[in-house]
Amino acid sequence: MIDDHYLCELHLHLDGSLPVETVKYLAEQENLSLSDITGSASSEEASEKYKDAGDSFMKTEILKPQLSVSEDCRDLNEYLTKFRIPLALLQTEDAIYDAVKAVGHAEEELGVDYVEIRFAPQLHLEKGLTQRQVIEAAADSAVYFNADHDTKIRLILCCMRGDDNREANMETVRLAAEFIHEAQDKHVEPSDSAYKKVFIPSAKGRTLPVVAGVDLAGAEALYPTENFADIFLLARELDVPFTIHAGEAAGPDSIWTALNFGAKRIGHGIAAIQDESLMRYLADNNIVVECCPTSNLNTKAVSTITEHPIREFLRHGIRVTVSSDNTTVSNTNLIREFELLEDAGLTAEEKYLLYKNAEDGWM
Repeated sequence: MIDDHYLCELHLHLDGSLPVETVKYLAEQENLSLSDITGSASSEEASEKYKDAGDSFMKTEILKPQLSVSEDCRDLNEYLTKFRIPLALLQTEDAIYDAVKAVGHAEEELGVDYVEIRFAPQLHLEKGLTQRQVIEAAADSAVYFNADHDTKIRLILCCMRGDDNREANMETVRLAAEFIHEAQDKHVEPSDSAYKKVFIPSAKGRTLPVVAGVDLAGAEALYPTENFADIFLLARELDVPFTIHAGEAAGPDSIWTALNFGAKRIGHGIAAIQDESLMRYLADNNIVVECCPTSNLNTKAVSTITEHPIREFLRHGIRVTVSSDNTTVSNTNLIREFELLEDAGLTAEEKYLLYKNAEDGWM
């Protein structure tokens, strides 16, 4: 807790936020080298350097550039290459369990009280897992972590933009509904596998499902939000809360579409600055906007931090929040995000509003 307010992070990707030491540990568990994982020329070169060093594990100075963007990251395409290694490693139940726990520990060290960690179950099936097994592993990890730590974890299950994965997306939504509603069922016994809850003192003593809802992530410019209406029709039918990445790599129309689907939260949403009527709608309807400033700088969605629309959103009365998106890929964390904004002129009153918006913006 900071300044008598809870510190909450609502937009954090599991694969993009694995600590370097966790990546090294997971690679060691499977006896994999950097080149084994990526198969790329640059990684083979890095692996050769690692081998010459005579170490029994990947050297941090070699591994870190493979996981994190530099300050001169060119665009979103370069940014997305940094997910290859963690995704390759997160293909077993043990790895997923360890990853959720590791991210929880990292958030706890920052003083974060509450975090929603998101991931796409369909991206973790390369070694034979089912989506249900992936979610179970992550949920088990969160439940056990929550039992012993003041920092509380909940999970958001991402559907993915694409043109050949409709059924995988629909399965993600159906599984989210099972986990959410069975966790809410007072008649389900704690021994049942889908019984996944978290008691959160900071939420007025409420008990909530560990699976919070679903999301839509991926290449927004290539796969328009409008193509995924059926996913969110199903989510509404099954009473599954959802957020949608929109207005990051596409314009205001993408955000309008997400809102028409029924989204109460928008991931990134920075294109709203281009549409005055959209900003009024977001404010009037208490839509939560999950802003991730450093990530937006990395992907060139904005050129400088002073150009980021977050403070303008606050002036319009929008319930905007701050998150780190991908702590490892973007070399950041929630505390650094606030420091970056303060360097750009964020006031104490604005900081208070950002804290409060995140505290009130949970699924």
